Amino acid sequence: MINSWKNSCLDSINYTSGENFKHSFPDHFHEEYTIGVAVKGIQRFDLMEKSFFVEPLSVFLIRPGQLHAHYPIADLGWSFKSIYLSPDLMTYLLQHAGIQERHSFNPIIQDQSLAQEFLKLHEQKTAPKEKEFGAFLVNLYQRLAVSDDEPSTVLVPNKIIDITTYLSEQLNHKLNLDQLSVRFQVDKFQLIRQFKKHKGVTPNTYLTILRIEKARKLMNLHYPIVEAALEAGFYDQSHFHHSFLHYTGVTPGSFIKAI
Repeated sequence: MINSWKNSCLDSINYTSGENFKHSFPDHFHEEYTIGVAVKGIQRFDLMEKSFFVEPLSVFLIRPGQLHAHYPIADLGWSFKSIYLSPDLMTYLLQHAGIQERHSFNPIIQDQSLAQEFLKLHEQKTAPKEKEFGAFLVNLYQRLAVSDDEPSTVLVPNKIIDITTYLSEQLNHKLNLDQLSVRFQVDKFQLIRQFKKHKGVTPNTYLTILRIEKARKLMNLHYPIVEAALEAGFYDQSHFHHSFLHYTGVTPGSFIKAI
């Protein structure tokens, strides 16, 4: 079971609450910052080519575009609560709190006090308090920060960045790899290999995840399922249904009912 709701305050924060999930979430990404807490159960969490076993009261932070996956352990259900913050809101809150975003940090930590602080924020569905959000982020970043001598993230080639930008503008168009390779002057198979090396998935899968993300946001804004699917670039409702279930763990109909 999953519940999702959107708050118009503070640049439209998205809230999600999942209960007793046994679904495996394959590699995917979000366009916002994801901050969450594991409430109960145990899961395996894959991020940045590393695997973590997530126990209750663990807090995690995922950057926009970071590929990650969730898997239940031994078919045991797990529950979580998360919020999605736009990059603009995250930058504003961090700057307002007087701290800079770090490029090196541990994505997850088990910390009861930090988890309880997050859960308190998660309960503020109608009027989230900016000051409390800022204070929580400061505490979170201080706890997750690693030393400056840690290796920096691998730089993504400009061509791959240009391709991902282009894909984000092509949600309503069928992907043609031959045309894509001509447009960016690179061999089609080299393009696929390089894209997967730096983004973790093929261009086709990347585009599907972008479409799922857009459909999820539109349904959070109370768009009807068919309209959200079409706006996101899904012209086959059966394909949309199976893709949405695959990446979110719920059907579009169940997602709408839980909003």
